[in-house]
Amino acid sequence: MAAHEEFFDISKPSVRRSMSLLASGALIGLVIAGYGLFTAKGTRSHAVPPEAVALVNQRQILRSDFMTQTQTQFVLPFAETSREQRRTVLEDMINEELMVQRGLEIDLPSYDPDVRTALVAGVELEVTADVLAQQPTLEELRTYYDRHKDKYSTEGVMQLRDLLVKTDASHTAAGAHAAALAAVAALRRGQTLDAVIKKFGLVDSGRFMDAGHADTGDIFQFALRAKLDDALYQATLALHDGEVSDPVEESDGVHLIAMIKHRFPVAQAFEEASNQVWTDVKKEAQAKVRAANLAYLRSRADIMTAPEFSR
Repeated sequence: MAAHEEFFDISKPSVRRSMSLLASGALIGLVIAGYGLFTAKGTRSHAVPPEAVALVNQRQILRSDFMTQTQTQFVLPFAETSREQRRTVLEDMINEELMVQRGLEIDLPSYDPDVRTALVAGVELEVTADVLAQQPTLEELRTYYDRHKDKYSTEGVMQLRDLLVKTDASHTAAGAHAAALAAVAALRRGQTLDAVIKKFGLVDSGRFMDAGHADTGDIFQFALRAKLDDALYQATLALHDGEVSDPVEESDGVHLIAMIKHRFPVAQAFEEASNQVWTDVKKEAQAKVRAANLAYLRSRADIMTAPEFSR
């Protein structure tokens, strides 16, 4: 029997026929799969799941979020809101989801600073949510207070004059320092401030002026730190009423601080500081969680920096 007759004779086994049928089946399967691949609009659900009120490009709008937003927007229990009110909220949530998806589609977070800031804040809030929810015990608060007692005190207040012997053509650095030393000695012997200013050519530094005149009003210690360089600020801390600091050399000349009145900080007991202690405990816990999260993210990231920033 000819080979082609054996191929069509189904009463007899044929390797050629079997292989041909297998190949034909595979080809048909590939054609069907290809058609589905190039005509489908994506894998889609054809029904809204019970936990959602809508699907927007297969992204769920959760029923719980919808109920919360409805109650918030109309200041009513959800059961008392009307169908029209609910429809209004749903349309708003659908519009919002469309805008969010469009923003992600055009990669808005990569160049809009407000979006980037909001994303960072959102991620940090998510990371620290557990910390915010936890309530420190009284024992934890007291332990933290005991470790950081120096942080909890009333704010110091000062009235002072920042006086200066300028370094210029008439005063060399050595001469300015000698004049400042003599002025300090005179003040400590009890001479009046006005007399010493006139005798030694002292001038106000200009850091504490009001309408062209020396401002000797109250200034809080934290504000003083912002106005003075560290060496001069440190010189103010131990001065009592009527005392004068040792000379402090700076780029514009030699300074001395004449303290008119100094109300020193007063340490606060735990009961007085408890609210601030609670806040500080929360902040410290958040900072630890934030640092751990960033360390984890960096461990997973591929970060490259320019040569000048490479370690």
